[in-house]
Amino acid sequence: MSGLLSIDPARALADPASAAIAIVDSLSRNLAAEQWFYGQFVAALLLGLTIDLLRRRDLVSRYWSRSVRVDAVYAVLEFLHLIQFAVILPVGLFITRGLQVWAPWLEVTALAQLPVWAQLTILFVVTDFCVYWWHRLQHESRIVWQFHKTHHSQVNLNVMTTFRATVIDRIVAFAIMAVPAAMMQVDAALPVALAAVLQFHQLVIHSDSGWSFGPLDRIFVSPSFHEVHHSSLEPHLDRNYGGVLSIWDHMFGTSVARGDQPLVYGLVAERLPEAWLWQQATPVIGLWRLFRGRSPAAETSA
Repeated sequence: MSGLLSIDPARALADPASAAIAIVDSLSRNLAAEQWFYGQFVAALLLGLTIDLLRRRDLVSRYWSRSVRVDAVYAVLEFLHLIQFAVILPVGLFITRGLQVWAPWLEVTALAQLPVWAQLTILFVVTDFCVYWWHRLQHESRIVWQFHKTHHSQVNLNVMTTFRATVIDRIVAFAIMAVPAAMMQVDAALPVALAAVLQFHQLVIHSDSGWSFGPLDRIFVSPSFHEVHHSSLEPHLDRNYGGVLSIWDHMFGTSVARGDQPLVYGLVAERLPEAWLWQQATPVIGLWRLFRGRSPAAETSA
């Protein structure tokens, strides 16, 4: 065993210098292994900053606002992978193992014989299809919306808003997304590879750049397309659900054009507390109010 888990607490106390070297070495290797992730984030952040400068936005009021600082907390936790390793990954593995043991009849074994590129393509399309319907349910169900509304509470849309989601929301979404990979028995590395490739796309579409892909907007979700989804203007509510592919919105009638009116972000008739810990309790508080018959303002999604 190597890395942080190999450090013996007793030996660390006896020889703190060696323990410090081992910790630094472990962190260095982890950082080197995830250069692609940090590189994507820095590139997307620089893109967002460049757009802000070109549009002459007030960077201080924008990036030093309390809401963006909360997004930064979400981003740091994402970089440390604490929630992923402690909660989300175990849940995903449990779902995968449960399907294989208790519902083997759901498995599609034929895909395992296909070339890797074919497996990856099928996994991508099926997973994105599931993302569309789950995302749509998150907005159209008053119960499920309580778990998702934190992501839409940001009034200053930025790259780090990608990570603004409660732990409960992440767990449920990850569990649902783990089902297609488990059913298709694809190589275990493929879902990870797919997430790595698509991460940059998710960062960019939250950059508030206003970019459109032109005619390709009918196929792929562009920043402009997703910004409309975050808009709290009446014509934009509960529209443009697509994750990567916008074809599902055009196919099922949930797409809407941006229009000429400047977008306004955030929830409709509700402001959540801008504190990471309080936001984790948002789903529980929302459900409590809902079940007590006190209709939360956030039942109207954004």
